Order: sequence, then structure tokens, then C-alpha cells
Amino acid sequence: MPRAGAFTLVELILVMALLCVILGLAVPSLSRSMRQRNLIQEGTRLLGMTEYARDEAVSRGVPMAFWIDAGAGRFGVRAMPGYEDAGTRSKEFALIDGVHFDAEKTPLAAAGEADAAEFLPDGTLDPSSQTALRIEDQSKSGVEIEQMKDGSGYEIVKDAP
Repeated sequence: MPRAGAFTLVELILVMALLCVILGLAVPSLSRSMRQRNLIQEGTRLLGMTEYARDEAVSRGVPMAFWIDAGAGRFGVRAMPGYEDAGTRSKEFALIDGVHFDAEKTPLAAAGEADAAEFLPDGTLDPSSQTALRIEDQSKSGVEIEQMKDGSGYEIVKDAP
């Protein structure tokens, strides 16, 4: 009688051990990739808020501030003092867990809640606006939001890991 083909217990254990080794090599790479994705996602949200501030300033004719609170990990947009009742819409968000503002590259980080950028009603940046903001994770990988060369807004600049 012909014998049915089957795997032995030893063969199954060897395949499982090989799969565990491959998985062990892949997990660190996947972890770095996920952290970098989170940083880029947060950078995109920060950039989106600066664009929202600019759009509100132009459409409402009211100077708008993009503010950060580094200690609390929050950021948002609001009308400049004296313009609150001009029909503007304020927004506020928090950074995701594990991401924070870099105190060294973001001078406002120690100041509590402070205006990082002010957009004037014509859509331009006030000269006193921050030239760069940086967010980073626990492993010190980061993303910077920098003023464009023409000073019209901000753009994302990725760090080398």
C-alpha cells in the first residue's frame, strides 16, 4: 500500500522556527515605518492647520493666528485678539501619543500657549511668524514644518533618521 505524504513533527517545528526568525527580523523595520508614518501624518495635520488659518484670514478679512501649546501637545487656529466676533471659526487639536514639539527647534515650546504664525487678511505671513516648527517621537526622529522660500506659507521637510 502506498504511504500518504505528510509532514513530520520535526519538519513542522523547523518551519515554525524559520517563520519566527523571519518575523523577528521584520518587526523592527515595520515599527520604524509606523513611527515615521505617524510623524508624517502629524506634520500634514500641522500643515493643514496653517493652510486653514490662511484661508480663514483671506475669506473673513481677519488676521488669524496658528498657535501651539508645546507642554500640552496642542495646536490650533484662532482670530487675533480684538477680532473674535468677526465670524471666524477657531479649531483646536492635540498631537497623537508619542509625538511632541521639539523644544530645541521650536523656541515657543517653553512658552506655554503661544502664536507660532500670524496670517494677515491678504494671506501673507506676518514677519514675526516662526520660520520653523519641529515635531519628533521618542526615538528623536522628526518632521519639520518650515516657511517656504517666498514666505507665502509653510511646507513639510523630513529629517534624515
